[in-house]
Amino acid sequence: MAVLTKNIEASVSTLDNGVVVLSESLPGRQSVALSLTLGNGSRDQAADENGFAHLLEHMLFKGSTKRDGDALNAAMESLGGTINAFTDRESTVFHGTVLVEDAQEAFVLLSEMLTHPRFDHADLRLEKQVVAQEAAMAAEDLEDWVQERALLEIWGEHPLAWPVLGKASCIRAASRKRIQAYHERVLAESPLIVTAVGAVDHERLCGWVQHAFPETRRPAPLQNGLPPRFQLGKKNLRRSEARQAHLVWMAPACSVESEDYLAHVVANAILGGGTASYLFRELRERRGLAYQVFSHLDALRDCGEWSLYVATPEDKAHEAGKAMSEVLSKLLSEGPGSSDMLWAKRSLRIQLLLGQEDAEVRMSRLARQWLYLGRLHSAEQSLQKLELVDAEAVRRVLREAWEQRLEMSCLPSRRKT
Repeated sequence: MAVLTKNIEASVSTLDNGVVVLSESLPGRQSVALSLTLGNGSRDQAADENGFAHLLEHMLFKGSTKRDGDALNAAMESLGGTINAFTDRESTVFHGTVLVEDAQEAFVLLSEMLTHPRFDHADLRLEKQVVAQEAAMAAEDLEDWVQERALLEIWGEHPLAWPVLGKASCIRAASRKRIQAYHERVLAESPLIVTAVGAVDHERLCGWVQHAFPETRRPAPLQNGLPPRFQLGKKNLRRSEARQAHLVWMAPACSVESEDYLAHVVANAILGGGTASYLFRELRERRGLAYQVFSHLDALRDCGEWSLYVATPEDKAHEAGKAMSEVLSKLLSEGPGSSDMLWAKRSLRIQLLLGQEDAEVRMSRLARQWLYLGRLHSAEQSLQKLELVDAEAVRRVLREAWEQRLEMSCLPSRRKT
């Protein structure tokens, strides 16, 4: 085993098998939050594998070579039924929170699913149908559909634009042989981080990991492929399902490791991150143009997106777009005031500290830091950096992002008379 590093509150070990183990012991806890994080998501697929990462996540819950799906589900339910997973554009995460007495059993289940899946032909046929149903449900949610369409507009052919749920034709073409080959490649080449927070013993956890992954892994450095190129412009769409206008504006943003990351976080809070934000106050509280209005920052490993979303009656779409533009113009020219900076920083500070009360949030934070940064920093260090963000930095990142953007609207289809 590699030398143990005590890094801030957490312990870190890079094992001889290539797996990174992170743990944080919380006094007085009777539970453990566990996760296995693979540095592989929808952007890491080939074009003809669009959806394989998400389909693989589903297939790993269909049983292992040691127990079938029914036995696996029964074992999970016996632990409280909290074991779950998700796939996003840059990672796949298997996680759960259990009593400390069940921590080893939970880890065995998670690692068994990941390393020894069954890949039964009948299971694959059924799960492809389930994934297709999931995709159909997502397509029925117009807000989600508009957001995904906006990603296609800004990233074009880049894998960042591909839906996490996958492309229907690729899912239909997924054979047992191809999914097995994809799994083997992902397991051999993707970074793997095991994280535990709560009533955990680091050395014991490392022993479990070493036993579960006996073979030496050589994770390849994360490859971003072609540099993503943000595409600007305006796009107007119509959908028969729409009953109101959906306005989505997107701008390029920073990566997670950017020095300006926290400036972006503060700027997002001020722009549209809550009920005290400029967008919410102007469009909803003062003008009554929208029930739902917000901004969202998504920082990735080499780039990011910053989006504004407004849902408004169709006859108010032009007025809402003009109001959004006015809010941006005011912030770009004048920047946030001292009171804006004060409430935004205070709100973000409280959110971070409240999150520290939740073992799963702490677990996710550790895994994400290591995946993106290759290092850990404490909540206190984050708060110190947050305090250093000034109004000029916020004004600068707002200007750099929102002077170039995509403006997209989705309106109800025109009815024939």
